[in-house]
Amino acid sequence: MAKPKLNIIKENQKAVHPRSRKAKQLSKKFSRQLKLQKRRGESNAKLQFLGDKLVWFKDNMDRQLKEFTPKDALELIQRYIDRNLEELEQIQLKHKIGGRASRQHASREDHIRITREREMNQFSGSGLETVDFINPEALEIFKSWSGEIRYLSNLKLRRFTTQFLETGVTSPEGCTSPHTAESNDGEEMDDDTDDVHNESEDEEIAE
Repeated sequence: MAKPKLNIIKENQKAVHPRSRKAKQLSKKFSRQLKLQKRRGESNAKLQFLGDKLVWFKDNMDRQLKEFTPKDALELIQRYIDRNLEELEQIQLKHKIGGRASRQHASREDHIRITREREMNQFSGSGLETVDFINPEALEIFKSWSGEIRYLSNLKLRRFTTQFLETGVTSPEGCTSPHTAESNDGEEMDDDTDDVHNESEDEEIAE
């Protein structure tokens, strides 16, 4: 095996001046890598949240229905929004027993309450994202979904509003993709496509 040239070894071992152009390029590359890692982590977390939500719908929907009416979808989504009400009532009941001054399970109680309020606002406003239940083809694909996150892209999603499902007058925003899934705080996933494509631009460091 040929030995590396001595001048190349010396060049790689040479210290980089902190104010040099190369140091700035290395710093920029490192910052971009951290940014991409953070975005990928956030995207994965949002996909996991979406997956957990859709698993709830699959476990609680009427699998015997061949077609969903707007009323069926409305009732199912409302059940999803109210899914933690029983737990919330139990926590509040414990607070009343014995006249306790401190709130036990306060963190869990606040989480349930805030999550429910946010989902209700979505459902009455811009729409709550889930499977396009009233599309028979999308419904059948959802029924065959294994629950794995990697197959989310096969599902057809849609934002439903109470106004649309109750009256049919105002159509929701339309179909969406799992890659633009709403996050736990209602924000949409960041699109880091440009950063991924541009990442290669910083791979080469000028000498």
